[in-house]
Amino acid sequence: MIPFPEKKYQVIYADPPWEVKKVVRKSRPNQKESLDYKTMPLEEIMALNVCGLAEEDSTLWLWATHAYLPKAFDVMRSWGFRYQRVITWDKSNGMCLFGFHHRTEFLLFGYRGKIDMYPKRKAFPTVVSAKSDRHSEKPNIFRELIEPFGSSRIELFARQRVDGWDAWGDEV
Repeated sequence: MIPFPEKKYQVIYADPPWEVKKVVRKSRPNQKESLDYKTMPLEEIMALNVCGLAEEDSTLWLWATHAYLPKAFDVMRSWGFRYQRVITWDKSNGMCLFGFHHRTEFLLFGYRGKIDMYPKRKAFPTVVSAKSDRHSEKPNIFRELIEPFGSSRIELFARQRVDGWDAWGDEV
């Protein structure tokens, strides 16, 4: 495993590689059977020393799917953060599974220590509508909304490098 940076951060943004399988559908015959990235068992995700990356006063922004939403709360606690809010991403597309149109994902907001809940910025919406492109890729609007919460920021399980953010993951 790639070692974590030794730096401390005010903002931690994480999209864990939850252990899921890609669903092959007749409507998308060119879709590969495997995911675009390696997944991790829940126990390994929970065991990551994310708390060691966090400043005393810091925020965590943790992505979860419908299937992993209950477990994401456990992950947040194991990483040393208290849950505060959930932001829903309406992707405007998605698949139908078990009679439900899965077009949403969730960004859990947690914190540790004391944080400024009213930084000088626009109000943070609890629903964001933005089209989904590549599988599991999140729109930049979320990083832009999170940036006012701190100047030292890291994205865990990052798939790309973004100015103003440190990145950790096996794809960067």
